[in-house]
Amino acid sequence: MTSRPDIRTAARIVLATFFLGAGVLHLMVPEPFVRITPHWVSNPALVVALTGLAELLGAAVLMIPRLRRLGGWALALYVVCVYPANIQH
Repeated sequence: MTSRPDIRTAARIVLATFFLGAGVLHLMVPEPFVRITPHWVSNPALVVALTGLAELLGAAVLMIPRLRRLGGWALALYVVCVYPANIQH
């Protein structure tokens, strides 16, 4: 049987991997993300780059035990903030 800490560790690694991949894509292939940025966002290319950096930072923070909880809350807020782009998409 898998223990709760093992499941949490696996989920954290999966989540960090997801945000790491998304951050890399935002920085290396920004065009699709720029296209789905709502029209009311000024300088979409800069916003996409900044969100990519936020994703990379969030992924890293999830792996640092003393910052893990803060990182989780920060990424939750991040997901709420980028939701308009998902609706636009």
